[in-house]
Amino acid sequence: MMDHSAGASHASLLEWMLVCAAAVILVWVLGLAIRYTIRPREAEATHIKRRILEDENDEPEEARRR
Repeated sequence: MMDHSAGASHASLLEWMLVCAAAVILVWVLGLAIRYTIRPREAEATHIKRRILEDENDEPEEARRR
């Protein structure tokens, strides 16, 4: 009755190594995502957001006539 799943539990060593490697990479990337979400470390004066948020040309320009 369950012939279609008879070989599912007989995975090779290579397949188990691939699954374990994928699990390790997943946990590592998830940890990095959580770390950079909680503490992004964007306090440096040279960070790109400083150029965007603290632009010297924030004053509105006068409308030019055509």
